[in-house]
Amino acid sequence: MSSTGFLLTTVLKATVVLAAAGLVISMLRRAASSARYFVWTCALVALLVIPLLSVSLQPVVARSSWPVISMPQAEGQAGVAVVLDSSPAPVTNWLIPVWLLGAAAFTVRIAMGHFRIRRLLRRTDAIEDAEWTALLAEVSAQLGLRRPVELRRSRETDVPLTYGVLRPVVVLPGEFTEWSAERRRVVLLHESIHIKRLDALFSLMAQLSCAAYWFHPLAWLAMARFRKEQEQSCDDAVVVAGMKQSIYAEHLVDLARRLSAARRILPAALSMADRCTLERRVHALLDPRRNRRALNRKLCVAALAAIVGCVVPLAVLRAQASKRVSTVAGTVYDISGAVVPNATVLFKNVDGSNQEMVRTGAAGQYRVASLAAGKYNVEVKARGFAIYQQSGVVLNAGLPEQLDLKLNLGSITETIDVVGKGPRPAPVSSGSPQRIRVGGNVQATKLVYMAKPVYPADLQAAGIEGTVLLRAVISMQGNLLGLSVINTSVAPALAKAAMEAVEQWRYTPTLLNGMPVEVATTIAVNFRLEN
Repeated sequence: MSSTGFLLTTVLKATVVLAAAGLVISMLRRAASSARYFVWTCALVALLVIPLLSVSLQPVVARSSWPVISMPQAEGQAGVAVVLDSSPAPVTNWLIPVWLLGAAAFTVRIAMGHFRIRRLLRRTDAIEDAEWTALLAEVSAQLGLRRPVELRRSRETDVPLTYGVLRPVVVLPGEFTEWSAERRRVVLLHESIHIKRLDALFSLMAQLSCAAYWFHPLAWLAMARFRKEQEQSCDDAVVVAGMKQSIYAEHLVDLARRLSAARRILPAALSMADRCTLERRVHALLDPRRNRRALNRKLCVAALAAIVGCVVPLAVLRAQASKRVSTVAGTVYDISGAVVPNATVLFKNVDGSNQEMVRTGAAGQYRVASLAAGKYNVEVKARGFAIYQQSGVVLNAGLPEQLDLKLNLGSITETIDVVGKGPRPAPVSSGSPQRIRVGGNVQATKLVYMAKPVYPADLQAAGIEGTVLLRAVISMQGNLLGLSVINTSVAPALAKAAMEAVEQWRYTPTLLNGMPVEVATTIAVNFRLEN
């Protein structure tokens, strides 16, 4: 599969996931904010996971960037030149470079944000105040937070910040010593809930999803909804932990009021107060009818199982669909450069069971539609030319392939007996005479009854032609066993017509040294239209 094709199918899958998440959110308007936060988190994480599943569950064959590939020839084999036109279509050949530049730019932006917050942390001081330490231990016990949390102070921030996943840090502004006991509890509750829920990790994954899908408007819309529900669900959790809504809203407003316009927001960290979302959060806090229930753990596990059950088949289904190419076409030439009409071109799939056969037209051209991607053995036959056989021709999915073939003339073998006069040489005696079983006597099978296939009238009217390749075994009684169609690009109605006729055929059995034996046969039924 080409890189462009993989990118386009990945964008399509992302669109399906985001649209499904939006549909689910529309049905959860009256649910708790934690439920909507859970859905947006799963959707944004799925954007990163689905391409990895597509690659791991269905390996992608990368398209070569060379425009011409010379296929190796076996010794004594007819010469052939195979040209693979693997250059992307002019409309899409700029997609990959543009996407990579955009993704790299947004990834660098994310990395710079983490660099700035880490540089800020190096200039902070550890808080070792006994009252703060005791309050943090009390809040952690109340929430069931078992990971150690480090408290630090910085004069470069106006609001509390949380950063880190494995070693979480809560950064307090320089004026934290003037806070009341109530504000201290509010701040530590809010930041500890972020740490317990791994919100820093999910925020990073959401940012990476937007960097990968920077051109997708639904990804940015999902990111905005994700941030909104993340903070509002955290506010709800603080209220559920025992904090009164009006008191909590008052502290939020006061913290946001202290924000300095000269201070830049650090997106790599989770900030407790933000003027842009303050009004919406306060309105939600003071809503008496708001559902603030936290997600049930069993419900989360069930929802995750359902999401995995939908995402994995989506990745596999799309990867399998991408294994097919639109067309494989080309022209058969002779060594003088003239076209060769009525040549038979056979594709045998090395990795699968399908075989596809076509004939060249009056202009020497052939075309196979919807040929499965993979490694093929190619065989070309034409009257008067050497049979061409080539193994290991790789056909990639995503874009049409162009295979032009050039055939050499066939070799001619003559045998002449020169007879002279003279005494015959005496036979060599090997002792006592012995009975020798002479074999190698093969009497080939003969077709004794043939029911002629009927060309479907509707396909004639539609101008549909094709060759049906059938495989069977001629039994010792002369009937066909295991008759099946081995090519998939032919019209199903033609295959059905050929099967209904050929299964009535009868043969004389093949005799090997006078005894009937079973032999395999391949039957080609050509449906052609004449003017």
